Amino acid sequence: MMIEGKDSMKKNILFVCTGNTCRSPMAEVLFRKMLQQKGLSDEYTCSSAGVYAYEGDPASFEARLAIKQYGLDLSRHYARTLDDEAVRNAFIILTMTGNHKRMLLEVYPEAADKAFTLKELAGYDSSNWDVMDPFGYSVEVYKACAEELEAVLHKIIDKL
Repeated sequence: MMIEGKDSMKKNILFVCTGNTCRSPMAEVLFRKMLQQKGLSDEYTCSSAGVYAYEGDPASFEARLAIKQYGLDLSRHYARTLDDEAVRNAFIILTMTGNHKRMLLEVYPEAADKAFTLKELAGYDSSNWDVMDPFGYSVEVYKACAEELEAVLHKIIDKL
């Protein structure tokens, strides 16, 4: 699926977590940077949403600090709830956990052919498909999560 508007010809990769304040926004900005570095920004774009997001919540303070180590900024990120439009416009939907994928497919079974856990698409063993949730932990845990995301996203971008 393509997203509409100024990026109407781009394929949207949608990252999904719980509240859209930690993992999925970090994955979104990391992947956007990778797309630029690989010269794929004209073909792909990315966005994020949460299965239980509170619309408009900012990215967590710890996520904003953790992502700065990559020269990235989440200060303008605001959470959005996963909805029909986001699912419909996604080329690929990448969830942070198997539980997120299950919840997504319970509501949007039509997305089965384009929904994967992040690690599933990257080729990890099925016993290890969840990206750790840093919510409520220290900045160091968020940094470790960002590093985990970066490693997994490198495997995914090579598949595009």
